[in-house]
Amino acid sequence: MLAEDPKKKAADIAALKDSLVQQPAQTALSLLSGNSPSGLVFTCKIGRLPEQTFLVTEFSLSESLSSLFSLTISAVSLLPSITFEDHLGSAASLTVTRDGVKVRTVQGLLASAEQGNTDGNKTWYHFLIRPEMWIMTLNQDSRIFQKQSVPEVLATLLDEAHVKNDLKFYDGALHGKRDYITQKRESAYDFWCRLAAEEGINFWFEEGPKLFYSDSHLGMTAGIHLTYNPQADTDTRDSTAFSWRYAEQLCSDIQTHKDYNPQNPSYPLEHQLSGDIHRQHGTFESYGRFQQDEQGGYFTMLRYEQSQNARQIGTAGTNCFALMPGKIFTLKNHPSGAMNQSWQVVTVTHRGRQPLADNGGGEGTTFSNTVQFIPGTREWRPPYRFRPQADGDELATVVGPEGEEIYTNEQGAVKVYFHWDRRGKPDHSASCWVRVAHGWNGDGFGFMSIPRIGQEVIVSYLSGDIDRPVITGCTYNGRNRPPLNLPKEKTRTIFRTKTHKGDGFNELRFEDLAGQEEVYIHAQKNLAINVLNSRGERIHYDRTASIGHNDELVVAGNRTVTVEGNQAHKTTGNYQEQVDGDRHRIVAGDHVARIQGAVSTDANGDITLQSQGKITLKVGGSFVVIHSGGVDIKGPLINLNSGGSPGELLQATNPAVLKAAAASGSAFVAHCPLEETPEETDNG
Repeated sequence: MLAEDPKKKAADIAALKDSLVQQPAQTALSLLSGNSPSGLVFTCKIGRLPEQTFLVTEFSLSESLSSLFSLTISAVSLLPSITFEDHLGSAASLTVTRDGVKVRTVQGLLASAEQGNTDGNKTWYHFLIRPEMWIMTLNQDSRIFQKQSVPEVLATLLDEAHVKNDLKFYDGALHGKRDYITQKRESAYDFWCRLAAEEGINFWFEEGPKLFYSDSHLGMTAGIHLTYNPQADTDTRDSTAFSWRYAEQLCSDIQTHKDYNPQNPSYPLEHQLSGDIHRQHGTFESYGRFQQDEQGGYFTMLRYEQSQNARQIGTAGTNCFALMPGKIFTLKNHPSGAMNQSWQVVTVTHRGRQPLADNGGGEGTTFSNTVQFIPGTREWRPPYRFRPQADGDELATVVGPEGEEIYTNEQGAVKVYFHWDRRGKPDHSASCWVRVAHGWNGDGFGFMSIPRIGQEVIVSYLSGDIDRPVITGCTYNGRNRPPLNLPKEKTRTIFRTKTHKGDGFNELRFEDLAGQEEVYIHAQKNLAINVLNSRGERIHYDRTASIGHNDELVVAGNRTVTVEGNQAHKTTGNYQEQVDGDRHRIVAGDHVARIQGAVSTDANGDITLQSQGKITLKVGGSFVVIHSGGVDIKGPLINLNSGGSPGELLQATNPAVLKAAAASGSAFVAHCPLEETPEETDNG
């Protein structure tokens, strides 16, 4: 105890300063505190400062399964001012000893340091120590993992943060590879905990310091034995439970989870798990977390176990600093035999006080804790963490392998590259297959336009789930220009495609400018129209057709053409016509034919020419006129049964198309251009 006399007190302070440099912490502590009847001593080491720098006055340590521990230390030092900037983030620890034997050391990183009051001799300091894993809370990132299991992702995150760790998985088959895992605006710690909770993985901290994580309570260690003794003052051992409370609670005891697999939409992907007590308080969820039955069964089991965390739970007060998450302890000497069994630590809060001798009181060092526990054979699962909700749509670019323009799967899905993805490459490895929403579709029908590599697309998320992207639209940008000259052509509506690995396009365009309305169709190569029944066409004004090569028309039945005005027909080459039946021609006015060459008519039957006026045959100055009054013949010389010879008969030709049209044995025409393959109709 420091002397009251100022001179003696100054001498004590000088001796204490020397002890901070030259003597162990326990010796310095004995100058400030009396002998503790409990034999407890608390010491700390902060950063790279000597262990003798601080004397612990009190501490509080909160620990829970699947949570970061938080250790606060209040201490005094003879140093009135310390620069902590160089020590933040470095190792710090608290050690508890009893009767000179170490009970436990809690190690972590110095997260914060605060200088408090000073009385001229001593200065109070306050420290916050967190585990190494706490560093992972200080960042935020967005990234994509593909074709990896959750344990693989967890290991990657810990390696990147340089967190010492160990693990034990008891059913690795349940932690299968996932196609797509997204971290979106999350710290590495939040992302790590979310994935671990999804697959029922707990973590805790062991001495070392070291993070340990496992998918079963079998990864925990036992060996701690507590004795129940409600008379705390009569037992100073560090293995006493002086208060004990145990409760059983009513919980939701039916878990029903349903999902949907678009590859097998009719399958009822639903799983249910219930307990053995009430079976009437159910929870239904559709998370969008599994696509197969095996995954769904495991997921539902985890959610059920998580819902039972508080069904059997107890709280105890003890003086055992060795209790921590990841430990299983055994209780004995409780009057209720059901309590004398193994229990699993879930949460514990430790509190220790080491009063200073100059406080004037004789109170010694004290320690106690409050521990929350469940039966030792039960599985405690971390509470489920929902994925961050997508806060809206976002833009991405369609990507694929080098040299490709269109990259898709059998469902018409594509790969995209998100502009925030700093680690990914803008190629076919950038994302999972992202489905594309079209304006209208169904079983074998609908509209489909596959986004092409380089297009900018709008990505939405099903139910806001960042792991289930879907493309809902496309946008133009500075690289992908619109197909119209805007705003000049603002009255046009257009659908234009692009030739694959070429410069052409097909186009359907609508012009809505008043007085110039137009529907325009452009076919880069062939245009095929297939009408299974009737086709009607009405043109109220002119129709113009220009054909650069051949024109072929085949009609299986009748054809009627009515021209109410004039009709002009010009053939610059040959004109051939074949009629397999009768041919009738009625001319209401004159019939004039002017032939520059010869005329030849060949009839297997009779030839009859009939006129209500006269019939004239004229060659040069000779002619024959047949009229109702008789027959007039005039010529320089008229030969009867002598002289002359008949002319040569010109033979008509059958065009190939007419021969095909005349083929027999089919109810329809034997030749139909629409049924030809593109190669057959390719005319260059």
